[in-house]
Amino acid sequence: MRLVYALLLVAAATGSANAQGEAKKPSDEVLRQRLLLKERFNKGWDVQVENANDRIEGRCKGEAKRRFSALHPLKRRKFTRECIAASRR
Repeated sequence: MRLVYALLLVAAATGSANAQGEAKKPSDEVLRQRLLLKERFNKGWDVQVENANDRIEGRCKGEAKRRFSALHPLKRRKFTRECIAASRR
């Protein structure tokens, strides 16, 4: 079923691209890719805050895995949420 949806998505995307009638130049595509990379990696000081949150979340998820087996996903999720909330106080 996923394959059917993927094929429909590709067909719709190529159909709309052909309907526009104007293909992008390769140089325009290269410039667009460069701009996207520049936006992605030039975040500035916000990166440190994001990394700290990721570390807290990862530590809490790891501890939840050690405490609760895969048979108790609700307990794991609850513990992870409480741990993250306690770490941010």
